[in-house]
Amino acid sequence: MEPLLAHKRISSLITPLVSGPENTHVLRLDQLDPVLSGNKVFKLLGHLNAWKASGRRGLLSFGGAWSNHLHALAALASDRNIPVTGFVRAYAHQSLTATLEDCQQWGMNLRFCDRVTYAQRYDSGWHQALAEEYDAWVIPEGGEGPEGEQGWSCLQPILATYREVWLAAGTGTTARGIAAMMPADSQLVVVNCVADRGALARRWSANPLPVRVTLLDTYHGGGFARADTGLMDLIRRYDQLGLPLDPVYTAKLMAAFEGESPDSTVPRLLIHTGGLQGRRGYGLEIR
Repeated sequence: MEPLLAHKRISSLITPLVSGPENTHVLRLDQLDPVLSGNKVFKLLGHLNAWKASGRRGLLSFGGAWSNHLHALAALASDRNIPVTGFVRAYAHQSLTATLEDCQQWGMNLRFCDRVTYAQRYDSGWHQALAEEYDAWVIPEGGEGPEGEQGWSCLQPILATYREVWLAAGTGTTARGIAAMMPADSQLVVVNCVADRGALARRWSANPLPVRVTLLDTYHGGGFARADTGLMDLIRRYDQLGLPLDPVYTAKLMAAFEGESPDSTVPRLLIHTGGLQGRRGYGLEIR
C-alpha cells in the first residue's frame, strides 16, 4: 500500500476542475487504484501499522451494507493475507449487496447485526471484547480515531501549493488528517454530509484543527446518504463532464461548491474522496 501512496504517484492525479474557476483543481483520489481508491486507503494505513504493533492475528471493523470502508478494508486484508471480520448493519437473510459480495469474495468474515447491536460500535468495552474473541485489532467505523489521521503525510507537498482545500466529511477523520498537513495560513472548507445537529462543529470547537476551518452544515440533503432528485441530476451532469461523483460525499461537495460560488482567484484544491463503488446502491454504474 505504501508505494500506492507515493507523492509522485498522487500528484499525477491532480486535474483542473471541469467547467470550474481557472485556479481550482481536483485531486482525483478515486483514480488512485481500481479497488483501493479514495480516502479510505489513507485512513487504513495508520490502523495497519497499529495492527502490526498489536500482535493481533486479524482485523475487525464495522459498516453498513454499502460501506466504502468495509470494501477497502476487505480488499486490503485480501492483498495482505490478513484475516478480517466485518460487522454489518444488516440481516443475514437479506440478499447481499454488491459491496458485501465483493467483501465476501475477498475473504471477509461477515457478521450481521441488528440496529441495537450495531449501536454498540462506539463502545470501548465491546471493542475490547471483540478484540479478545477474534484476536483482532478493532478499527472504529469508517477508520475513525487517531490512527486514521496518520496516513496523510504524502499530501503535504501538494497541499502547500494551495490557499484553500475543500472536501466532504462524515466522521471528520480525513479532514483532521489533511488539516495537519496544510500550511498554517491556509483554509480548509469542510462539507458535512451528516445531519448531526452540530455535533462535528462542537467536537472541533473543543479540539480545534490547526488551520482556519469553514464548516458547511447545510448540504447533507436531510441525512447521511440521502440523495434527492437534484443531487442525482448533478451527478449525471458531472458524469457527462467526465468527473464521476458518489451520492454520499463527493456529489454533496460539488453541490456546496456550486452553491457557495467561491472567489475564482484563490488557488484551490477539491479532494475527490472516492467511494464510487457505492454508486451501485443508487442504480448508477461505477465510473
